[in-house]
Amino acid sequence: MAILISSLPDGIQILENSKSELVLEYIEYMILYFGLSLAMIMMMLIPVVLFFSMVGNYISMSDYYKKLNRGINFLENNKKSKYLESLRDKYVKSYSNFFKYFSAIAIWNIFSLLYIIVGFDSFIAGLKEYFYFPFYVFQTLNKEEIFDTIYVFNSEGLIMSAIIILTFSFYHIGKYVGLYIAKNKIKERNLNLVIS
Repeated sequence: MAILISSLPDGIQILENSKSELVLEYIEYMILYFGLSLAMIMMMLIPVVLFFSMVGNYISMSDYYKKLNRGINFLENNKKSKYLESLRDKYVKSYSNFFKYFSAIAIWNIFSLLYIIVGFDSFIAGLKEYFYFPFYVFQTLNKEEIFDTIYVFNSEGLIMSAIIILTFSFYHIGKYVGLYIAKNKIKERNLNLVIS
């Protein structure tokens, strides 16, 4: 009986250690689950956000261009007006934003199409797999298979990550290219005011 009582604290310690391990495993799985879920949601939403931002900036750019033309025609003698400067600055900014979103969505589409054509046997099968990929990852995320999910989708995940990195690289490059093009368009219109 004394031996049983003396070994009781060791048994409690082992029980508490296993509970701690379970809690740590649970936390690890939850972090992986939320991390993978967030990554999949981002992969699905990036092209949508880029497209709608591009369209919104195109509408703004067109609107500012029309207002700038009306302002130039109306204020032909006074090209130094604050109104024209304000319109010009807004036009340049919206043009730059449009071009960065346009270049990002174009690169996303080009490299996604390239991946679909090269990575799969047929275009239709590749298209289905490409768009089904995030949902398939969500379906396989459970406690028993979470590590298997990471290993199974390793190559697809790397390719998708490369597409995302290229997209954001061209997003930033497009901003400066768009700014350069917009400034040249302004110079062609003889609105060579100081461009901020």
